[in-house]
Amino acid sequence: MGGAGVIAWLLVLLCGGAGAYCAGRLCLRRAAPAAHRAADATEAVMGLGMAAMAAGLVTPTGVGVAVYGSAALASLVLAALATGHRAHHAYHLVGHGAMVYMTVAMAAAPPGSGSSDLAGMAGMPGMPERGVPAVTGALLVACVLVSVGAGLRLVTPTLTAPGGAGTAVGVAARPLWRAPALPDACRVVMGLSMATMLALL
Repeated sequence: MGGAGVIAWLLVLLCGGAGAYCAGRLCLRRAAPAAHRAADATEAVMGLGMAAMAAGLVTPTGVGVAVYGSAALASLVLAALATGHRAHHAYHLVGHGAMVYMTVAMAAAPPGSGSSDLAGMAGMPGMPERGVPAVTGALLVACVLVSVGAGLRLVTPTLTAPGGAGTAVGVAARPLWRAPALPDACRVVMGLSMATMLALL
């Protein structure tokens, strides 16, 4: 297996794990607000879709475009209707837009070009080699910025209880899988994974 193949399978593990976690949150948080469940659903679709794409699983182009395009449209609507923090909606919009772009790119790759390891997406008919540089670059930068933003939220100091107990004030202890930082950790993983996949176009 070449270097690109190793990277592809690392992406399968990372994205598949993040997507499975988001799917688990969706199933287990039935009483959560609708907006939170929608975020879990879109992130699960994105993570599992990225894992499938990195593994080279073939998805009909129309199905992929319809699924990811619908998710991007839903994120756009939610961002327009949101009254508070909108950054995660922008993240979903960028991520699903990138998924649409990569779905089309992989479908247009010549047969036998090795697209299963993401390295053969170049040479698409009617497009410069390695896709459209401006679009690829813009999406790559956006994914990196999303990851940086989520990473900064992870390292932001939290208010601790008196006496140095180390527990955030007013926050009860939670199981690890429900840790407040995990969604942002997943966004860091998926954002950097998406940027890597775009770099391999």
